[in-house]
Amino acid sequence: SSRGRTAQQPETEQGCVRVKAAYYTDRLTTEDTFIYGDMPDPKIGPMQVLIRVKATAINRKDLFRREGAGGGGSPPFPFVDGLEVAGLVEAVGPEVTDRRVGQRVVATLPYGGYAELAAVNRAGTIPLPESLSFEEGASIPIVFLTSWYGLVKMARIEAGETVLVQSGGSGVGMAGIQIAKYFRTMVITTAGSDEKAARAREMGADLAINYQKQDFLPEVMRVTGGKGVEVVLESVGGDVLTKSIQALAPLGRLVTVGNSSRSSVAPDLNLVRRKNAIYTGFSLGGQMYYGGVMLELAKIIDLCGQGKMRTVVDRVFPLKEASEAHRYVAERRNFGKVVLRP
Repeated sequence: SSRGRTAQQPETEQGCVRVKAAYYTDRLTTEDTFIYGDMPDPKIGPMQVLIRVKATAINRKDLFRREGAGGGGSPPFPFVDGLEVAGLVEAVGPEVTDRRVGQRVVATLPYGGYAELAAVNRAGTIPLPESLSFEEGASIPIVFLTSWYGLVKMARIEAGETVLVQSGGSGVGMAGIQIAKYFRTMVITTAGSDEKAARAREMGADLAINYQKQDFLPEVMRVTGGKGVEVVLESVGGDVLTKSIQALAPLGRLVTVGNSSRSSVAPDLNLVRRKNAIYTGFSLGGQMYYGGVMLELAKIIDLCGQGKMRTVVDRVFPLKEASEAHRYVAERRNFGKVVLRP
């Protein structure tokens, strides 16, 4: 059995078990692609840890990847999705010296989170404070890192500026609102319902605009006295991206971190130039390749553990209901993060 086994204890045929996972065997467009069944225990290398997963969170990239639009080439089938987990260290590789069996950790991984066990590089793990639940821990890395890099590292927000965070009900938007407020800026956000707009204000947004009822662009210009905003965190694409550029003040900065609308509309770079603005993109996957991500995640986890920022877990589904959970996210019914519990 994998339970309690360390890397120094060899796996025997009698002791090998198969763990439950939500996986799929080909890229298909429907949520019902998922199979809930047995998969072999993941193996760990010398610098890896085995995590007993207590919670794993859904990201929009999971949906894109399931549909063949996530990039990164063809995954190994059968494919277990999942980019972030929280749980207990089950075993450690022989070269890992700073993680111990039974330790609470949060981790990022390229795939494999939708399972009872996950093999993770030690460098991809951060200790999880007791003040945070496993569900909270699993919901932090991807969205908070994306917003943190977009606002802090790329846009370099400063106190007193006005920041427009698009899609405030999404995980990235929820994180972006709080990060922008932590740096003492005025925050304007958009949401798809009055309920989500109200919750965005509870998270700290100074103004939340229901884009189903009101065009956000004239409202942004009204609130800023016709000047526009210094910074935009944009993740929707299409017309929202176009209007976000229009909402920029001269010398403003816009960071695009996604294209959830899957629109092919190109940004108006001529307008960017006329405003002497900065238009830049950010990919968390690319940043993980370049390095430094886990140092920033440690800062974020610490801030959340102290209560200076908080994640929002909208709903927790059992792992066997991964199909329904993906459908819930695809229909944009969530505010914040949706979590799977093995």
